[in-house]
Amino acid sequence: MAEVTAAIKKLENQSGYSWTATPKVVGSESRRLGPVEGKANKEGFVYFKSVVNDNDFEVAMKGEKLVVNYTGEWLTPAELGAVEQVDRLRQTLKVPAAEAATLAGKAEGLKQASEGSYVGELDPATAKAMFATLGRRAAAAPEASGSVKFWAKDGQLTKYEHMVRGKIKAGEDKKEVEISRTVTVEIKDAGTTTITLPDTAKKKL
Repeated sequence: MAEVTAAIKKLENQSGYSWTATPKVVGSESRRLGPVEGKANKEGFVYFKSVVNDNDFEVAMKGEKLVVNYTGEWLTPAELGAVEQVDRLRQTLKVPAAEAATLAGKAEGLKQASEGSYVGELDPATAKAMFATLGRRAAAAPEASGSVKFWAKDGQLTKYEHMVRGKIKAGEDKKEVEISRTVTVEIKDAGTTTITLPDTAKKKL
């Protein structure tokens, strides 16, 4: 819908904004990425802070360049000796304006659900691709479904949520188990967010 596109564009045009992305996985007990705190600004800097497998970390990005801090020192993927691992992490860290625009473009039957909220179904190919990121067994699932919901206030995106669901085969008996992942992204401090990075991080971006 045009209202959703306009709301996302208004957020994108802000000087900066912050967000919290909270994932919830049902049906799987494997450790995953925890809530992500993020910031983005018009200069192109993006900052993330989160925890994965009980390890705190920070990531700063500008364009294709990225540095990571979970040892007390900001390092490039090459300096860290973990290029492949960081590339996989990069794929899970999303900037809301860009991700919301992609989701809106992949939503079928997007319509207004209530004042300021809009819902739609993800197209099957997109749902399957997103479900596949839940792991090797999820990637082997023949199909998946998904949905997306957007909230706007004063013509600007304030929150969105996407969900994917499918079945995997688990255990020695290959029993089918349904799992789902819902990610809720809440946006705040639009127009007032600033990003402060140490010089050591900026020099590597």
